[in-house]
Amino acid sequence: MERAPQGPLVVVARARAVLDVLDGGVLTARERRRRDALHHPADRESYAAAHLLVRYCAAAVAGRALATLELVQRCPECGSGDHGRPSVAGLPGLHVSLAHTRGAVVAAADRHPVGVDVEGPPARGAGPTVSPHPLPTYTLTPAEIRRVRSAEDPATAFLRSWVRKECLVKVGAATLDDLSRIEVDPCPGPSPGDGPAIGRFGALHVVDWFDDVLGVAVGVAGTGPPRPGALPAAPVDRARPPHA
Repeated sequence: MERAPQGPLVVVARARAVLDVLDGGVLTARERRRRDALHHPADRESYAAAHLLVRYCAAAVAGRALATLELVQRCPECGSGDHGRPSVAGLPGLHVSLAHTRGAVVAAADRHPVGVDVEGPPARGAGPTVSPHPLPTYTLTPAEIRRVRSAEDPATAFLRSWVRKECLVKVGAATLDDLSRIEVDPCPGPSPGDGPAIGRFGALHVVDWFDDVLGVAVGVAGTGPPRPGALPAAPVDRARPPHA
């Protein structure tokens, strides 16, 4: 019997916790310029943390030291190296993905394509049609719109629907133009307090959950169920392969 592929290594963490244990000196000059161009300190912190955390995941999967990994991005449309799907230079068989919101980051690495997303909730008391997280119904199918609007917490339900779709875009299984036409099967109506929602999209496993500690929704798409990892309690030696 053919064994199912092992899923991606995924780590979700507070941005500050990542910066406390991973050496920011491994960031490239391009990454430092992009970080420094962000206006809000929390955005700079989350950007750096996500780019460090994805190296940590990649190093653990590849058995390499963090200091040996260079994260690169390339936009297939405009050719810019400032955005686009990330990859690790010199390791074409290793797939990575990262995402960040203020205060929280998620990253993943695998030998197969993987996509992740993380989104923070709206301001306290804001409904799904109120800024800063309006409910853009163009991203949902009619059935999803009904589920979100009937949920106990529509704003969080929308975030969980959004991260499911965004991680499909990041893994290359969908485009932004597809969002109002695709659903993850099964696609439960999530609400705060629910555990992970596990679905399928073709051959992909799609998992989302709401992290009550960090206050964010997280989505992962990969060829197998995600393997949760964790940051170490002590700073990581950049010259040695980590064990996530």
